[in-house]
Amino acid sequence: MQGLINALSVHKSNPIRSESEAACGTYHLRHGDVQRSQYRAVVKPHMTEMKMRRTYPHPEHMSPQEIKKFYNKWMVTWDQNYDYVNMPIACVIGILYGAYSDERGRKIPLLIGMVSTLIDNTISILMWSETTDIALEWTYLAAVVSGLMGDFLLFMSAVNAYLADIFPNKKTLSTRMIIVSVIFSLGSLVGSLCTKFVVERINHLAVMYLVQGAIVLAFGFSLGILERKRPSLLQEYEPDEPQAQLTLLQICKNGFISVYDSAKVFCLRREGHRRLFLWICLFANFLDLFVFGEEKGLIGTYTRLAPFNWDTDQYATYKTVRPIAQIIGMFFGLIVLKKLLHLRDTTQIILAIASMGLCAVAIGLATSSWIIYASLAPGSLHGLLNPLTYTFMTCLVRIDEIGKAFAISSIAGKLAGIAQTAILQNIYKATVDWYQGFVWLLMGAVSGVAAVMYLYVHVVSKQERIGAEDCERDHEDVHDGDFDALDYSEVGDLHL
Repeated sequence: MQGLINALSVHKSNPIRSESEAACGTYHLRHGDVQRSQYRAVVKPHMTEMKMRRTYPHPEHMSPQEIKKFYNKWMVTWDQNYDYVNMPIACVIGILYGAYSDERGRKIPLLIGMVSTLIDNTISILMWSETTDIALEWTYLAAVVSGLMGDFLLFMSAVNAYLADIFPNKKTLSTRMIIVSVIFSLGSLVGSLCTKFVVERINHLAVMYLVQGAIVLAFGFSLGILERKRPSLLQEYEPDEPQAQLTLLQICKNGFISVYDSAKVFCLRREGHRRLFLWICLFANFLDLFVFGEEKGLIGTYTRLAPFNWDTDQYATYKTVRPIAQIIGMFFGLIVLKKLLHLRDTTQIILAIASMGLCAVAIGLATSSWIIYASLAPGSLHGLLNPLTYTFMTCLVRIDEIGKAFAISSIAGKLAGIAQTAILQNIYKATVDWYQGFVWLLMGAVSGVAAVMYLYVHVVSKQERIGAEDCERDHEDVHDGDFDALDYSEVGDLHL
């Protein structure tokens, strides 16, 4: 444990709070929230199917497999209904929270994200419980509330931006973000193991009560430990600037103005191909999230069909093995690809996207459960994508644009979710009767397109020396007090 703490520590101390202390608090917080998310993910397929069976009687003279596919389609349909309401709202709200966090810090958006998860889970419990058994139409309320409050993606975006504040050195940041992704996978592992234990000893609904209690504890931890302050480098540049207290009306007004400001981040003229890279990264990330979101969300529903016929216990086993594979893949990326082979971050991003494509193809061709497990091997590098992509984006924008860029990236994730819901899930419902693995093969092809786009970014960025590997000198200039090197007078002139 001490070795892990040493690995996370940094060389300079902050006079208010050391970077390592703040970082470790963020790591533990993210581990806990991911663990709670994993609890729900494991029990959701079973609880949703039971709700569908109580709500929709199946037509007579159906075979057992036809009945399974009948309810499988209803499960996907109600996932779509949630997403159609939630995601458009979250797309706009995410930009507002991103702009707010750039000005006032990451703590408040992070806390709001956790509260939204608490409310969303409460409504799910009331729907899934046979005692309360409220109507499925309450899904729409959950979608609206969760969208307005940012849900789990707001939490993740706030954590990523918080880490970018703590570690302005981009080379250090990419390593720390990979370590955070390892913690993410550890949270998934612990969550799956605990869920399996609780389901076997008590019942499925007890898992959700455990989740709610854990969220309350995490909220208290965040409230007491994390500081509410502006991004650190902006504090250094403007140490004496007064912090005006904004009214709620002013915050809302500034929030709507920030929609334009956030979009402008991707339209400003920048040195070299940085603006083009931002757009390519955004679209490539959109395609990857288009695939990954469907793969992650559909696997629990898909494997309830023949020839797999998984129950909650089998799905929990898969969700236990999956993070182990991801942890191995991320350590391989961190130690072998990054430290030993010194591959650029963009090279590892290409490998991560291709990894997801191969995983999807393997699932699409699977005829038994062992192939589903085998697909985890080629997919193990995908965990590198999120930390390295966010790190690369910080090299393309100014310090005070990081939150806006991350928010737009989060919005792209939401838009990918809308497209995934409208396209991939409808394709799944249309093809599940004649070839249920078709949508997985399509997802593999989409990943191939995203990998090719990043290949272009890799070649040109290497020529122009853009990336975390090339930012260390700029970081040293800043911390040596050479703020003349940073031109804050013209938007778009600073390229970290």
